[in-house]
Amino acid sequence: MVSEQMKPSVLLVDDVQSFRETLGLEFEERGYRVFQAATASEALTIVESNELMFVVLDLRLLGEDGHELIPRFKTLRPDVRIVILTGYGSVASAVHAIRLGAANYLTKPVRMERLERALWSDDLDPEDVAAPEGRESIARHEREYLEYVLRQCDGNITRAAEWLGIHRQSLQRKLRKFPPSE
Repeated sequence: MVSEQMKPSVLLVDDVQSFRETLGLEFEERGYRVFQAATASEALTIVESNELMFVVLDLRLLGEDGHELIPRFKTLRPDVRIVILTGYGSVASAVHAIRLGAANYLTKPVRMERLERALWSDDLDPEDVAAPEGRESIARHEREYLEYVLRQCDGNITRAAEWLGIHRQSLQRKLRKFPPSE
């Protein structure tokens, strides 16, 4: 029998409990020691107090941006491998996550085999980042650009609107059209 300390450990950070628990069972069946968190604060507590090999991180956590957790995890555990698993993937978000220290980036839905391979390997497959519907739309490009500008302006809507040359209210209306930032 393999001791708990010898098993590879993974932290699953997702605010959807049923998804997180199902994924946890899949990992346990494959021999992993599994930790789970629904919020950023829960995740940080687990990362601080446990030796972890992997983190599977959703980017949308009850109004929190998962991108912000990546450098915090890497500060606490420099060797931890972070794989982003999001339902709202975009190329801009993937590039941002990788620059922050994520090892890989996948969009939901994903097969368990692909997710496990992403934990152990750095091969970022462009198909994993592609839109789930398989086609790029003008609205998607607009959303990506708005996210980029907002990041450049540290989330300040007034500065972002000035950068874009539009009224602040117009930018707010555009942002309401799209789901919250990944």
